[in-house]
Amino acid sequence: MAFEKNPEFRDGGIKSRQSWREWLTKNERALFAVTGILLVIVLVLSVRVLGGSLFLGEPGGLDGCIVNAAGEPIMGTAQVDASRRPTSADGCFYFAELSPGKHELTIKASGGYVTIQSVEIISGQAFGLGTITLP
Repeated sequence: MAFEKNPEFRDGGIKSRQSWREWLTKNERALFAVTGILLVIVLVLSVRVLGGSLFLGEPGGLDGCIVNAAGEPIMGTAQVDASRRPTSADGCFYFAELSPGKHELTIKASGGYVTIQSVEIISGQAFGLGTITLP
């Protein structure tokens, strides 16, 4: 019975290990993928833990009241981006946590009146629109 030389052995010993450069070349795609996944996880955790303040700053607020020409409160809704708030009995609305930057405020009042206004939220500050009089 003849034994063939095992290709894993060279000159009677175990094949030499590949260098780290050879290993890196063969596995660089996998390493980049793992590194990318780890970076995304770190960024997501940073935003969650720091409440987004790492990149955008602290959230700011926005408030205002809508009234008719006689100064009486108007019921309706105020919307900033995807957040919508109904007005309270006194016609006022409040958004507690908006990201800093420019936003579009849409006010829909009873009676079908709609007004759109651009507002800029500053990090850590509340922006008061005051009283908005609608016809």
